Amino acid sequence: MKVPKAIKNALASGDEPRLQELCSALHPADAAAVFTSLDENQQTRFARFLNNEALSLIASFLPAAESADLIAGLPENERREILESLPDDVVTDLIQEADKEVQDDYVRLLSDQKKDAAEQLLGFPEESAGGRMTTAFATLREDMSVRQAIASLDAIKEDTEILARIYVLDDESRIIGKVRLRDLTFTPRDIAIRDIMDDERLAINALADQEDALQMILKYDLLALPVIDDNNRLLGIITHDDALEIQEEESTEDLERAAAIGGERDEEGYLKSPVLAHFKRRALWIFFLAIVAIASGLVIFSYEKLLDNVFLLAVYMPMIVAAGGNTGAQSATMVIRAMSLGEFTPAAFARVAWKELRIGLALGTLLGLLISVGSILVLSLILIPNGIVSLPPGLPLSSLIATVGISLMVQVACSTLLGAALPMLAQACKLDPAVVASPAITTIVDILGLLIYFSLASAMLGLHL
Repeated sequence: MKVPKAIKNALASGDEPRLQELCSALHPADAAAVFTSLDENQQTRFARFLNNEALSLIASFLPAAESADLIAGLPENERREILESLPDDVVTDLIQEADKEVQDDYVRLLSDQKKDAAEQLLGFPEESAGGRMTTAFATLREDMSVRQAIASLDAIKEDTEILARIYVLDDESRIIGKVRLRDLTFTPRDIAIRDIMDDERLAINALADQEDALQMILKYDLLALPVIDDNNRLLGIITHDDALEIQEEESTEDLERAAAIGGERDEEGYLKSPVLAHFKRRALWIFFLAIVAIASGLVIFSYEKLLDNVFLLAVYMPMIVAAGGNTGAQSATMVIRAMSLGEFTPAAFARVAWKELRIGLALGTLLGLLISVGSILVLSLILIPNGIVSLPPGLPLSSLIATVGISLMVQVACSTLLGAALPMLAQACKLDPAVVASPAITTIVDILGLLIYFSLASAMLGLHL
């Protein structure tokens, strides 16, 4: 029997020992995944059946909103015990995501030490480095011996989130270096810390964006990134597992904004978040883009006489518009990804724009030639001889095909350039580049494509409105 089904059966039958047995055999992350799949009544029974130690482990692997659901129905003394056992940053996230009245209740249950740590973290913006750090880190003094250092670490080992990196501080709590646990383990006990530490002082300001912290961790391949204040005093660290969470959040945010989904992401997940929440996040952008798209209809309306004279132009209109939207979205995706990885900044605007313009010209030329050759063959050999389509008197087929091919080339080139330029301009204006991605760019290049197509057709075919 599959474990999730067995757990549900144990909950349904009230078999508490069986549930304890099943969950103890699972990794806490797997048990957390099972918990999220349960309905509200099953989650309440799940929390009541498990001991506090198991619940604490599972809560560490749940989003903050889910952690709140896990402990919501427990007696006050059990909630206090679980909150005390959770890392400071997890408790802080849980408080941030809770309703106001529940926030006050959680703070009241915390010990003075835990409360001070939570209040310190709550003092920073949620998506800042300070808001994502943990205060459970280990420090040493440079004048300590290895023996003294090990004794000092032994006293705090249960309260420290990571011991692989230990920071050496001066009297003002500023970083002057770091040591690794293995350095301490394999070094004679009478050696001073200053003789084995390295002088690496990489750190990030607490008010910096969490994405900047993620980029530093990736760039320097760090297990933990120190977080400092304006006076360079060490406040906390961002660990590699926190970095993975930040990466997931930032990727999700970019993906949603690229799809024109606004607002704050619901921590409860897709299935548990209400329909109204999804509606609010999507409706405004969809309405705005729909209004803007009316401009496409106005462009078509203004060239009505042109289409009346050469209705065959309408056959190619969707293709030209779609080609611009697709290439513009591709270009924007490439540029946004490169900027998010720190490969370049808006200062490289000219270089990036020139590169994407050349790519767009190459793609547009190839696509224009292929469509032109295909159109000549299909129209001259099949459609026109069989009377399926006809051209106005005096209009050469070659002129029509040249109009389509050149319009396609210009549209693809311009769309590729816009797709690259708009995200960089957005970032230069302190906006999220993902905001101007697919839907916005597609809407813009749709209008642009129609203007290019009809303007070139009017000029090249000698037809006037």
